[in-house]
Parts: sequence; structure tokens; C-alpha cells
Amino acid sequence: MKNQIKKIAITASLALMTSMAFAQVAPANRNLPAPPAGGPGQLPPPPPGRPDAGPGRAFGLRTLTTLTGKVTAYQTNDRYAYNSFTMQTGGQSVTVRFPEHMGKQLMSAAGKGESVSVKGFTENGPDGVNAFQLVSVSAGGKQLTDTPPALPVQPVAEAAATFTGSIRDFKRDQGGAIRAITLGNNLQIELPPPAVEQLQSSLKSGDKVKVTGFKDSPPSGVVLASGAPTIVRAQTLEVNGQTYLVR
Repeated sequence: MKNQIKKIAITASLALMTSMAFAQVAPANRNLPAPPAGGPGQLPPPPPGRPDAGPGRAFGLRTLTTLTGKVTAYQTNDRYAYNSFTMQTGGQSVTVRFPEHMGKQLMSAAGKGESVSVKGFTENGPDGVNAFQLVSVSAGGKQLTDTPPALPVQPVAEAAATFTGSIRDFKRDQGGAIRAITLGNNLQIELPPPAVEQLQSSLKSGDKVKVTGFKDSPPSGVVLASGAPTIVRAQTLEVNGQTYLVR
């Protein structure tokens, strides 16, 4: 009798252990993730908010066209660096924009009145003006391509300097807001909009200011307009005996 009870207990224990092992190895089907949509060999649909990027859908491509004509004039941007020229082509004047770092080689290869063949695309610039964006250009027997300048092997550490002078004028953006102050010694002190808002009532023509900051050094290849002011990014500004930290 005792042996029979012992056999029944062992059998029950084995059955319980088997049930527990099965529960760990084979979870219920309701907890399994749903299979991807689509039949065999088909990709699942893209996540919500993301366009389908499958075959036949191309994004970021631009159609390049070629313009030929003669350079009529070069223009600078609001930082006095040459970054565009106008050309006469097909009886109309077209503005062609190029990266600042191409200024030196482009202006050397194609002066005013010289023929050029420009490959690029039309784009609406940051100033809202429609312009032809240069990708490559043939001029003076040379083929120039928009290639980013090489980074210096050893970055040059900037050193802050002190500048003094009297306010001669204010540089304003298209909306009329002050973006920099021009001193009589041909220095242009750049100020961020929050600083201008706080100091606008304190800044008047003729006031003497003292500034610590960093000179703006154009990268290699950039050509500045003749007589362009030295641009200084202000760190501190002293006006009317009060010194401010510029942020």
C-alpha cells in the first residue's frame, strides 16, 4: 500500500513539472506579435507619417540645366562676401548664386563680360529671391565644381580682443531691426536679437563703446568687397559706463 501511494506521488510530481516547463517554453498565442502585413515576398507598409520610399519613388533629386551667356556683374551678401553674379542669357538677366568659398577661383576665371556655361538648378533663396544655384561652371578654359573646402588639419584657436570706437550707424535687416552697430573705425559689431532688444534704447549715434569679442575670419577662397568692415562677434559690450555680457 505504501509503495502504491509513493508511486502515485512521484507520478503527480512529474506531471506538474512537465506542465510548468511547457508553460515557460510555449507562451500563449495571444502574446505573440502580429505577423507583418503583406503576403510572402512583400515588404510591410511604411510607418505612419513616413512616405513610401519603395522602387519608383525618388526623393531629393534635382533636374540640372545649363545656361550659357556673359557675366555682367558680381554681387555680395549681407556679410560683404561675393556669392552671386548676374549673367545675360537668351535676352534676359539671370542671377546665379555660388558658395562663398568659390569666389576667388570663379572671379579669377570669369571676369565681367566673359562667357560662361553654368550647370545648376533654380531655387528660392533665403532672401525670397528666385535664383539659379551653381553646381559647376566652365569659364576661361577651366571647369570649376562646387567642392567644399578642406578643413584645417590643426584648427586655429580664436583669441578675444578689445575694440573701441564711436557708433556711426546701425545695420538693419529687411524688417528694419538692428542687427549690428557700425563704429567710426570701420568696425561692425554683431549683436544677437535679444541683446538688441534690451540695449536699443541705450544705443545712440556718437556714443562711445568698448567691445571684447572675436574677429570674423573668412574661410579660404572667400572674396570680400573692397572697403568691407571688420566684423566682430561681441562677447561683452560697454556703453555709457555699463558693461553687458552679450548672449
